[in-house]
Amino acid sequence: MARDPDAIQREIEQTRAELADTIDAIADRLSPKRAAARGSQAVKAQVSSVLHHSENHSGAGPLLADGSSDQRRLRPDRVLIAVGVVAAIGVGIGFWRRHRR
Repeated sequence: MARDPDAIQREIEQTRAELADTIDAIADRLSPKRAAARGSQAVKAQVSSVLHHSENHSGAGPLLADGSSDQRRLRPDRVLIAVGVVAAIGVGIGFWRRHRR
């Protein structure tokens, strides 16, 4: 069963375009600059979320049943922020060193 040459050509062109889009997407994901930007955006979002959370509690922390404040509740968030910042800096330095060579 013979296929129309024009239809085959259109399919080839469509497949090439889809392949080019896929390659561009992969290159974008693997780009060190883009990876660092995504990491910094994630850290900024988390910092913003924690700051917003702490503002809602006026810096006093959530109140316990006895009316006292539990400051320890915000400490894990601060640890996560610190770890995220250190990781982002480490990734940035790693990319910088790799591209400097």
